[in-house]
Amino acid sequence: MIFRLVGIALVGVIIVLVLRTAKPEFAVFVTIATGVVMLVTLMSSLTNVILAFDGIVAKSGVDEEVFAAVLKIIGIGYLTEYSSSIACDAGCASIAEKLQLGGKVVIFLTSISIVASLVDTIAQLVNL
Repeated sequence: MIFRLVGIALVGVIIVLVLRTAKPEFAVFVTIATGVVMLVTLMSSLTNVILAFDGIVAKSGVDEEVFAAVLKIIGIGYLTEYSSSIACDAGCASIAEKLQLGGKVVIFLTSISIVASLVDTIAQLVNL
């Protein structure tokens, strides 16, 4: 898997380097396309990981809503980082920083359900 990703990345980097001298306006599009191809390549492995986590949640008795919130937070983090990197590659560092801030705020808002579940669990333990 890692060799496939490294190969895709190296091909993308070579194409970007060639395009920067000939047609620099297309380099950003190749960067995005390379990232998309890499993400699609990772999707099959990601599906297996999610299924494994689902099995762990079923065995542990953890509320499925908490599990879903954790997966959303992980996805938001990765998507924000990826999008921010694209913005930096395009020369828009200011937009990238604001995107990172927005991602952090969305993660905070998404984590409220986890905190509420944690408080409920602690309250139940105290009442025992």
